[in-house]
Amino acid sequence: MIETFSLSASRDGGKTPAVSSLCLRVESGESCALLGANGAGKSTLMLSLMGLAPILSGRAEVCGLEVAKKNLRRIRALAGLVFQNSDDQLFCQTILEDVAFGVENLGFSRGESLETAREWLEKFSISNLADRPPHGLSEGEKKRAAICGVAAMRPEIMLLDEPSAQLDPRGKRELAELLNSFPQTKIISTHDMDFARSVCKTAAVLDGGRLAARGEIGEILADADLLSRCRLA
Repeated sequence: MIETFSLSASRDGGKTPAVSSLCLRVESGESCALLGANGAGKSTLMLSLMGLAPILSGRAEVCGLEVAKKNLRRIRALAGLVFQNSDDQLFCQTILEDVAFGVENLGFSRGESLETAREWLEKFSISNLADRPPHGLSEGEKKRAAICGVAAMRPEIMLLDEPSAQLDPRGKRELAELLNSFPQTKIISTHDMDFARSVCKTAAVLDGGRLAARGEIGEILADADLLSRCRLA
């Protein structure tokens, strides 16, 4: 479960909050779409939950642990973040090594980590990328590899920032099917309303860093006034 209590956070480390007084609760096993226009605070919220964006006031909890320096190692084992920019996540010489990296950091042996990485590359239908360097991949291939790397760590919570970006229609369908097969709690930031509907049961709408709406995704996406007001339509 994830919960924020009047959370205000800044992405650039300054005093101006990109997320303001946010109270949001996402239950265990819930798949929640995080919707909002550019600059609404979606990425900042995800970064703050992982201790990567400074919390100015209020607090956040991940699996009952307050997001604080003393808990970050445990939180990062329980929750995995897929960055909006895949280049921030792929830095090893090959994709196989990238996917194995996070698993090995959990304490598994090198051999076990590589075996797990190969299994997950197969699940994501990207085994053909195993020996390729990240810089030689398309943006869509990088995105799939980055998501695979997080999934291979088997986190209880997955935070995905624009996971469908750079994917073609077939890639989006395949990713949706895969995400729907995962039992984990998921918060999925996206501008793609069709993709959100295909993978999420609920939604939270951010506008100017504040929570504008929360509810069933069908009801949220059917509210034309809300979508227009929050620059989503």
